[in-house]
Amino acid sequence: MKSSIIKLLLLSSTTLFLLACSSPITHVIVSPELSSVKSNVYQDKQVQLRFTDLRSSNHIVQVLRLDEPAQLYSAQEPIVSIVEKSLTSALKANGLQVKPLAANQVEVIIDNALVNVQQELLKYSANNQMNFRVVINNDSGTLTKSFKITGKSNGPLKADIAVLERDFNQQLAKLLTQIVQNQEIQKFIK
Repeated sequence: MKSSIIKLLLLSSTTLFLLACSSPITHVIVSPELSSVKSNVYQDKQVQLRFTDLRSSNHIVQVLRLDEPAQLYSAQEPIVSIVEKSLTSALKANGLQVKPLAANQVEVIIDNALVNVQQELLKYSANNQMNFRVVINNDSGTLTKSFKITGKSNGPLKADIAVLERDFNQQLAKLLTQIVQNQEIQKFIK
């Protein structure tokens, strides 16, 4: 009796393990690590932050093959939430105070954040593009700054989702760091 229970448990465990290994990946982990340059450039300044995602679809990686449906990969949580957490944390680390009713109203708009992969039989090429806008309104007027990062990569055989994920995170971190360190934004926020 014990032997049959053990066999059943082993068989169930093996089947579950094989099913888990064969499940296709549908999400990528988006976790940008911003450079830890901290300053007091925003000391005694307050903003109201708002984040908007204007992308036409939720996925951040699309793999296209001739005569096949596209493979789409989304972030593990909405990209706008990830950007909000990362950018808010970086701004606070630089002395900025985030308040619900501040004179400086800052909106971060995600216009594009996509890795487009063209997969062929023996090679692939990937084009990455991120476009963000920062719109600041205060008693001095309105400042709109655009931030854009593009990248290309290619390689033999099949595109590695882990590599695309890493590249996406590095580019996103670079773009968010550019926003935090932008001198025009720093001067416009009062």
